[in-house]
Amino acid sequence: MTATNHALTGAAIGLIIGRPLLAIPVALASHFICDALPHFGFPNIDQTIKTKLFRNYLIGEAALCALIVAVLAVLAPAHWQLAAICAFVAASPDLLSYNGYISTVKRKAWKPGLYVRFAKGIQWFERPIGAAVELCWAAAVLIMVKPFL
Repeated sequence: MTATNHALTGAAIGLIIGRPLLAIPVALASHFICDALPHFGFPNIDQTIKTKLFRNYLIGEAALCALIVAVLAVLAPAHWQLAAICAFVAASPDLLSYNGYISTVKRKAWKPGLYVRFAKGIQWFERPIGAAVELCWAAAVLIMVKPFL
């Protein structure tokens, strides 16, 4: 799943649950549940990851995640701070792939650890057509949180 959808899902969890001790672990679990769903992925990722297009994609994803938090801060619904934390927690497991990304870009050998192998194993359907699932997911999450905003 894209970082934007992970963050949206986490934010929704924070807004809806409203209790940190429950919302934060649920937000973390949501990352893996979302990754198990069919979702967007670049074709030939080993080649794409080295391109300017992919770098710009990552920058765009980071900007959209920041926008989610900014919208929460401006609208300031109940539990918005928890929603912002949950947005980060839900998206953060992908940060553990940073070393692999840097190694690939620099064309250095890299041996993925246990977490990266696990994360790759649950993402059974990462293809361009998965963008349709991503769009539907985002729409559903936005519809769910509308009453909380």
